[in-house]
Amino acid sequence: MPYKTPGKTNEYIRELIALSPNGEKFMELTAYADEHRVPILLPETVVFLKQILRLYKPKKILEIGTAIGYSGLVMLDETDAKLITIEIDEESAQKAKGEFEKWGYSNRAKIFVGDACEIIPLMQGEYDFIFVDGPKTRYIEFLPYLKKMLVNGGILFCDNVLFNGMVAGEQEVGKKKNSIVEKLDLFLKTLFADGDFSSSILPVGDGVSLSIKKKL
Repeated sequence: MPYKTPGKTNEYIRELIALSPNGEKFMELTAYADEHRVPILLPETVVFLKQILRLYKPKKILEIGTAIGYSGLVMLDETDAKLITIEIDEESAQKAKGEFEKWGYSNRAKIFVGDACEIIPLMQGEYDFIFVDGPKTRYIEFLPYLKKMLVNGGILFCDNVLFNGMVAGEQEVGKKKNSIVEKLDLFLKTLFADGDFSSSILPVGDGVSLSIKKKL
């Protein structure tokens, strides 16, 4: 997602997050993101994600879209899980690596630098929590591979699925956004039609989908 200047509601929720453990460190990274116009998780999404993590307590997390490490730090800070994360931009990946080291989480985090479209099909192993915040047009391409890697009972959490209300038709879709909206719409319809998942979509932040892979 392109960077957006936070509104008053986002600023207020950020202030509340700053009161939580490690809140000051998160605010420092938030300030860096604002200064360098790096899109990070909206604060509403952060709060919701943290609650899901507290309830589920995953042990092995896959993240698509590291950016500067903000969402990865949220997940590492909230769990004892090991994190595998993928980032296409080398400069962002190096920033994230430095943050993981600074926070003392480098022993639980590993970054793959490269195109997720090329990396994911080659991946093996199982994960009990998968967080997707990468290229929106690729969500539908990732889905078969993510489903295979997700354990039964595992959670697939995807961000920005409503894309500023465009997917639901609340906002007009410009020509440059057509492909993104069409692919996200196809992704959501495919996800909800898949009987192996129990899926929900919530208007939290820019829209999140939460899918639980059913136990056989």
